[in-house]
Amino acid sequence: MLNRLSLVLLSAVGVAISTAAIDSSAAVAASLSPERYADSVISYEKGWSRNWGNSLYNNAETALGEANWNSEMVHGGELGAWKGDIGVSLGKGGALTLGFTDNYLTGSGNSDSDLWIFEIGRRPEDVLVEISIDGDTWYSAGVADKQDYAVDTGIGIDIDSLLSSHADLDSDSLFSFVRLTDNGTNGYGGGKSGADIDAVAALSSASKPEAADVPEPGMVGALGVVAFGTLLRRKQG
Repeated sequence: MLNRLSLVLLSAVGVAISTAAIDSSAAVAASLSPERYADSVISYEKGWSRNWGNSLYNNAETALGEANWNSEMVHGGELGAWKGDIGVSLGKGGALTLGFTDNYLTGSGNSDSDLWIFEIGRRPEDVLVEISIDGDTWYSAGVADKQDYAVDTGIGIDIDSLLSSHADLDSDSLFSFVRLTDNGTNGYGGGKSGADIDAVAALSSASKPEAADVPEPGMVGALGVVAFGTLLRRKQG
């Protein structure tokens, strides 16, 4: 039978393990290079909001690039409450689709989080997460459910189980798109209703090859004329 000291030690170990398993958005953001973040808005469909006319929180572009919200902003203290330059509100049932232009989202081959959703605010609000290779076929990656603002806990998604459960996907699959949809059951109020997105990052990532420079169509014809003239002069010479 375990004595009191053993129980205390086991409890302490359990606390240490559970604490270590919770990553904060701040820690994740500090470890990421800028190219890991989504950098293009594909579409934004704002859901229901009690204050529909308030456009302060409806700028989808604010979800691009690096994360900049932190838990202190929820108190409206020295840093102030978050404003429209920090993130975008989805509204009830709203959806935001973002793209990665210089990198791909990939699996890691283990149970680590591959995708990180930086969700703003005091109230945790569930987000349905989908990913896509081509922007046409979508795969459900699960539900992002931040715990609470007090520990500034972000939302990590492991996509490896998804890769192994679809015949048309494998460990080498590369994803360029992420779609976030408010699940429609969260509490709402004011202009920033529904889940609020600060940023999205590919923790597991592969670089995209740089696109080769392709001449404009008119330039192709011009180059052809120049080449033909050069060839003709050579023959005449």
